[in-house]
Amino acid sequence: MDENELHVLLMLGFYRSNREIVKQTTNSGLMPGQPKILEFLSSNDGCNQKEISRGCVLDKSTVTSLLKRMEKIGLIRKEFHQDDLRCARIYLTEAGKEKAAWVRSVMRDIDGQGWQGISDEERRCFMDVFHKIIRNQKKWDERY
Repeated sequence: MDENELHVLLMLGFYRSNREIVKQTTNSGLMPGQPKILEFLSSNDGCNQKEISRGCVLDKSTVTSLLKRMEKIGLIRKEFHQDDLRCARIYLTEAGKEKAAWVRSVMRDIDGQGWQGISDEERRCFMDVFHKIIRNQKKWDERY
C-alpha cells in the first residue's frame, strides 16, 4: 500500500484512532459504537434513531442493537410520542451524561496525541483541507 494515497491515509488514521478509542472505552464497559453514540447524544439529546444512525455513520440495525444495550445499563432512555409509538426520542440519563462527558475527554486526549508536534497554523490548514475533502466525498451521497 502506498502511504501517499489519500484512501490509505484515511484508512490508517481511522484504524489507529478507532483502535485507541475502543481500547480505552471497552475498559469502562462500553461496546464499540457506544462511545460514538454517547458523544453524538451529548450535543443532540432527544433525537431519533435515524438521526443517530446518520450522525454516527452506523447502519440502522447496529444502532438499534447498541441502543437496546445502552438502555439496559441505564445510559439512555426512550420517550415515545403518544400519537406514534414507532417514533421514539432518545435521551441521555444522568449516568449517560456522565459517561458521555468522560468519553469526550477520552476523545480530546486521543486527538491531542495526534496533534503533538503540529503547530496551530498547520492544524488549521489541515482541517481546512480535510473539510474540503469531506465536502467532495459528500457529493458521492447525492448519486444514490
